[in-house]
Amino acid sequence: MKQEDVLHIPYDIYESPQEVVIVLPLWGVQKDSVKLSIKNYRLIISWKRAKPTVKENLLPLKEECYRWNIEQVIDLPPQVYFDKIHSKLTPDNTLQIVVPKALIPEKIEVEVEYDK
Repeated sequence: MKQEDVLHIPYDIYESPQEVVIVLPLWGVQKDSVKLSIKNYRLIISWKRAKPTVKENLLPLKEECYRWNIEQVIDLPPQVYFDKIHSKLTPDNTLQIVVPKALIPEKIEVEVEYDK
């Protein structure tokens, strides 16, 4: 797939000490077409829009809404639980992806052993 054949859309990211939440509006998308993958600390989200059926006698004057495949690549922080990432597609076609963070303590005491 050529780069010009892929459309990128805006998204929002929210963060707390426990997680990162990514929100993407996916209008016109069927749940089965959404694919999530992770490569090199990057979350790759791709999907296709479902083109609606129109009357056979209609000739297109302009077609932009359903022309491209869509792919969004989002850099993730390294301290996350990659195996616990989960997502849901809401009834209003908003994809919400929850990325749990690995909790890193502020301070760790390490005991020193002495050889006798």
